[in-house]
Amino acid sequence: MNKLFVLFLFLAAFGAVIFGINKIVDVAEVFREDEEENSAEMPKIPDENADEETAQEFSTDALDEILRRYDVSVYYENFATGYTYRHNADRIFFSASVPKAFYTLWVFSLAEKGIADLDSLLEFTRIDSNGGSGIIQKNHAYGTQFALRELLRLNISESDNVATLMLIRTFGIINYVNFVQESGGNGGFVRDNVFNSLLSANEAGNFARKIFEYIEGDGKFSREFKAALLDNKFPFITSKFPVASKTGWTAPKAWHEMAIVYAPSPFALVILSERDGWKDEDYADFAEISAAFEKFNENFLSE
Repeated sequence: MNKLFVLFLFLAAFGAVIFGINKIVDVAEVFREDEEENSAEMPKIPDENADEETAQEFSTDALDEILRRYDVSVYYENFATGYTYRHNADRIFFSASVPKAFYTLWVFSLAEKGIADLDSLLEFTRIDSNGGSGIIQKNHAYGTQFALRELLRLNISESDNVATLMLIRTFGIINYVNFVQESGGNGGFVRDNVFNSLLSANEAGNFARKIFEYIEGDGKFSREFKAALLDNKFPFITSKFPVASKTGWTAPKAWHEMAIVYAPSPFALVILSERDGWKDEDYADFAEISAAFEKFNENFLSE
């Protein structure tokens, strides 16, 4: 009798343990299912670094919307990241004076090699006369001599056509065309006076990158060239930061600017257009485009 009672107690206790274990498993399973259900309902937190390219593409929507309102071609490049944005950038325009900056880069490269002497004197002659922009023919008589470095400065800051023609008379065009091609540009765009060439936003963007590399390098004349670009007397692109640029204009074919904007993360901005220019709305349009790219540069690409 005692043995049967003890066996009964043992079986009862064992049953209680099994029942308790089953309850624990059931509770754990319910908890696991509730957890999975709640997890499925919770929104996923995006990884900010997971798809940087998608973020950049999304951020261009505002730029696209603005540029749809204007008949322009645009090239943008952030020099730190190499990120580029293009709008109708293959369209070909009459260049006006924008390529003068690249011709100036070429002459400075000759000076770096000792082929050109920036202190040498060049004489203003009748064959250099031109009815376009500049101050030489307005303020100086034939026979006036100018140091080569002064002609390079006037070629940029005053966009002086006479200065350009004096440079071309001295250094020519053929080797400049070779320089353009060796720099990744289109030598077929170049014409005899440089400022009567062809130009696309892509081509000007390439010019801006090469110029930036030089003026921010350790060249002997890098600072001199940069100072002339910063002293552009006819800026169309605006910024709260310093702008080193070259403009070009002629009615009714061109109103352009190729700029290097010295934001904390510097960038190139090229705007090409076929408009007469000089009206308040022209300046306002370029200012709006400039501001949009400055904001884009700050929000998405600056470190």
